[in-house]
Amino acid sequence: MRSIACILCLLYTLVISVTAGDRRGVATAYAGAGQMNRTGRNACGFNPKSLPKKYQTYFAAMNEGDFKKAGRPCGKCVKVKGSSGKTVYAKVVDICPKRYCKSGHVDFSSPALKAITGYSWDKKPIKWTWSKCP
Repeated sequence: MRSIACILCLLYTLVISVTAGDRRGVATAYAGAGQMNRTGRNACGFNPKSLPKKYQTYFAAMNEGDFKKAGRPCGKCVKVKGSSGKTVYAKVVDICPKRYCKSGHVDFSSPALKAITGYSWDKKPIKWTWSKCP
């Protein structure tokens, strides 16, 4: 009986640790494909042409607090799911100031936002987590 309880406890711990990284927030757009420097210089200093083509189109700016908590996540990806039902990966290249993005919010390129939500503008709810870039 103890071994079954231990297995159930282990499974519960595993489920909690896997889902603990999921965040909810709002997705917005700040630039078009290849325009990650549109708001000035991107905080990570990436040369847009140095990234693989996919991430010249699918990139993101993280809320300032989340960016700092993650220890400057330049080059990491966020795995995002929105109202389109698709899962999209976007590379973090910038910070979105607190006055524009609250905690949990992510500012994307307009093509990434459209893939995630079906819209290339506006504020749409999302669920995201940190991820390795595929």
